[in-house]
Order: sequence, then structure tokens, then C-alpha cells
Amino acid sequence: MENGDFVKIKFEMRVGSDKQLVATSDEALAKENNIYDPDQKYGEGVLVVGSEDLFKEINDSLLSSKIGEEHEVEIKAENAYGMRDSKNLKVHTMSEFKRNNIDPVPGAEVRINNKRGRILSVSPGRVVVDYNHPWAGKDVFYKYSLVEKLDGKKDILKGIIDLNFSRGSDKFVIEERENDLEITVPEDMKFNIEWFDAKYRVVEATRKYLKDLVLYITEKYEPVKEEVKEDDKQEIPAKEETADKENEKNVSAQ
Repeated sequence: MENGDFVKIKFEMRVGSDKQLVATSDEALAKENNIYDPDQKYGEGVLVVGSEDLFKEINDSLLSSKIGEEHEVEIKAENAYGMRDSKNLKVHTMSEFKRNNIDPVPGAEVRINNKRGRILSVSPGRVVVDYNHPWAGKDVFYKYSLVEKLDGKKDILKGIIDLNFSRGSDKFVIEERENDLEITVPEDMKFNIEWFDAKYRVVEATRKYLKDLVLYITEKYEPVKEEVKEDDKQEIPAKEETADKENEKNVSAQ
């Protein structure tokens, strides 16, 4: 493989001496290990060889790998999520949690001042939060098999969406023309908060990896059709019936 190649892989990521599974492309394996996420797309994942988002050890392995091969890469803790640092343990007052409408429960994940952490302990008046990465101090074991290399503008754009949006590209309609690509956003994704953020990352990645192409992102919003309530439907014949009776009275009077 070469830097910049988009590849599909099957993978497992484990951490620590007990090799605890923390991520996988295998849905059944995720369920077996109680890490299944119903909002995540399972199946083959997409990586960009040489990407800064990947650990160096994984990138080095990808550069020498071939389709169909299986590899296992070990990343030492200091080169992965870093070592645990006591400076990342912070003591907060209970009033800070009240201001943020957070109920402090030991073990719960919280976000305070745009920092994500985990509550270690709660005592009268104070709460200790650990801002170290959950996998800090643990070696990482990454096993993968290379399934295929993505070729063609349309497939690469699908790969870009898969990389940046956890629900994947399956529901998006992608049209390829000579000098441009168009993404049609499905109805159930238009107001998806994650897609709002992912959209801009998709644009940036497209500019980087599919240079000189114009990207269109289409979101269609049709007029809202007013529904006639059942009560309203029943009132109409009632009025007509009343009018008919009045006409009958008038005819009789004549």
C-alpha cells in the first residue's frame, strides 16, 4: 500500500495486559463483549494509509501489507494514549456540578469546561474527576486484515463518509459526473446532529483526497402537507345535512 490509499479492513482493538476488547468491526463480537453500539455501523471499516489519525505503528504495518493478509500490531502505552498523569486528577466543588446540572455518580463520564473525564469519588462538598484517557497507561493491540483497496471517485467518497460519520454511507445516494460528485442526504439524516458536524469534515477530506472535483451536498425539503383531522372530516357532512334540511323546509313553506 501507499500513503493516501483508502483501504477497507476488518479489525479488533484490545488494550491492557488482559487484552480487553474496546473496538471491533465485528457486530457479533461486539455483542459478546458487551461493547455493542446500536448507533454504530459494523462491517468493514475504512482507513487512509499514512493518515495522521492513525498510530505510526499501524501506518508502518499498512505500508507493507497486501490484500488478504492479517496483521497484529502492538503499540506501547507511551506511544498510544500516553501514561497516566496524576496532574489530570482534578478536585471540583459540588457547586460546580450543580451549576452544570450534573448528578455526580462514581464511574460516570462527565464533560466539564469542554474536558471529558470520569468521576472517581464523591464526598461531602467535593468530587474527584479523572481526566486521563480511559486507556492511558495501557498497551494497545490492533489486529486487522486488509480486505480491499478503494478505487474510483465514488467509492473513495463513500469511504470518506464512512470515516467521518458513524452511521456510514449506506443510506446516502452518491452520483458521479465528469467533474463533480453529488451527495443526496437521506430524510432521516437531515436533522441528525452528528451529520451536521460530519458534513464539514467530509467536505475538507474531499478537497484533500479528490482534488479539482466539485462536491454538491443536496438536502431536499418539501412543503409540509396539512393533515385533515378525523373530527374535521365528520363536521363537513353534518353541515351539508343541516343545509339540506333547511332547503326542504323552505320548499315546504312555498
